[in-house]
Amino acid sequence: MKYDFEQNMKHVLEIECQDVTASRNLKDRIDEEILDSQKEAGTMKHLSVKKLVIGVAAACLLVGGGAYAAGHAVSFSSGHNLFDSYTSYEDMDKGEKELGYAVDSVETFVNGYQFAQMYVEDVDAWDEEGNKAYTFPEMTIHYEKEGAPHMYLAIHKPVEEIERSKEADDTRTCGDITLYYDEYTYKFVPPDYELTEEDKENEARDDYYISYGSDEVEIKQSTGVTWEKDGIFYNLAGMDLGLDANEMFAMAEQILEQE
Repeated sequence: MKYDFEQNMKHVLEIECQDVTASRNLKDRIDEEILDSQKEAGTMKHLSVKKLVIGVAAACLLVGGGAYAAGHAVSFSSGHNLFDSYTSYEDMDKGEKELGYAVDSVETFVNGYQFAQMYVEDVDAWDEEGNKAYTFPEMTIHYEKEGAPHMYLAIHKPVEEIERSKEADDTRTCGDITLYYDEYTYKFVPPDYELTEEDKENEARDDYYISYGSDEVEIKQSTGVTWEKDGIFYNLAGMDLGLDANEMFAMAEQILEQE
């Protein structure tokens, strides 16, 4: 399973739209549109939000959990009811019971980020023919800090082998666990935007994505650290965080140091 564009965007959109809800039927229709779009385009790099749905409410639900897979799954989709979120860190045991296993997490990071909410959702994996291949649960923990962008920690047990889609921008070893730091650039453009030669060159990179559907051109930076421990995959990330690799590694290490 390659951990890529859609996984980061899914959680970033959820962070931006925490107060917005949409029905399960709407989510299912959006998922179907995405799968049809991916079949036609052969890639998610040109996913057009406005061609799929109208409004930010649905946009928060439309991106799946990973770009591609090493096995038979090629795309992922998920969604959750915000009313099912846990808003107290004391409820982590309830979330772990729902998830099916215990995980590493912290309530407060040394740098000031604090637990805001947590939920567990089912992620659907789809094959190349658009058929549901399997479903697995994933926990997402949101962290907040006054005056700073939100962050998330996504946790799940991979059903298929995880493959990296790009060479890590930096790595660090914590005990016998390797931490991978990655940076991605996302350029959001209007539906009628015409790619420049520079855009085309950038899009050929494995860390640059262009997505149609915004009102104006906007560029955002995604940074995150991923690691695997005891068969469980962790992804700590956010958008425009202003944190460098060392700061992100320190946060990941704080999680790993929890008993």
